[in-house]
Amino acid sequence: MNAIRPLRLAGAVFDVLLPPVCAACGVTVEPGRPPVCGACEARLPRIPFPRCPRCGFTRLADLSSPDRCGECEAWPEQLHRAESAFLHEPPAEALVHGLKYRGWTSLATRMGALMAPVARRLARGPALLVPVPLAPSRMRERGYNQAGLLAEALAHELAWPSRPALSRGRQLRRQVSSGRADRARNVQGAFRVTPSFLSELSTTRELADLPIVLVDDVVTTGATAAACAASVEAMGLSCVGVVSFARTPPRVPGV
Repeated sequence: MNAIRPLRLAGAVFDVLLPPVCAACGVTVEPGRPPVCGACEARLPRIPFPRCPRCGFTRLADLSSPDRCGECEAWPEQLHRAESAFLHEPPAEALVHGLKYRGWTSLATRMGALMAPVARRLARGPALLVPVPLAPSRMRERGYNQAGLLAEALAHELAWPSRPALSRGRQLRRQVSSGRADRARNVQGAFRVTPSFLSELSTTRELADLPIVLVDDVVTTGATAAACAASVEAMGLSCVGVVSFARTPPRVPGV
């Protein structure tokens, strides 16, 4: 079922009952518009150049080898590429928080539209969009998967298919304050390709021929995306990489 249509209907109802406001700064926006004002959207922080062709982040030179990127050098080989629309800093951070924790699901439509050019750059052609899944307990608490909403918004923008092809095989600890090594250990073996998706692939040739692009709201260390990509490729499928709305800047030691 396409979750974007009921979200638009719900948004229209709330526009009548409550004046819509920007999720980042709180100013009133026009009814029918996504809850982000033009000023905040114009201030969304782009990732500075030069960018690494693999991780999509501002290239951080490894002093031991200038041809390597210090940010993605430690990434598992299964995560081939990553692209993000913006830095995970204000006001992009507020949009991610509003979608993820405050129930502002109507943000997904606009965030997905802003991600579309980045997804095209990553995939270089049509692809199958697969959201990074939530743990079942978090799905029950939240009532939706923010990555799933972004994947559906992207599918609408790009006319590409989207499928919830992955599930979490076990409960994960919260990743928010974890370092790179802890994140990698936490997600190891946590994801699997669903039997229903494999069954669909066996009967739908057009779907089976498409490479997979993972979709998430934020990429931090790449550990979650790498674990998802490993699960996809373990089934003999092709995973191009991950596209996200925002990218967390790397931590600077001692700061």
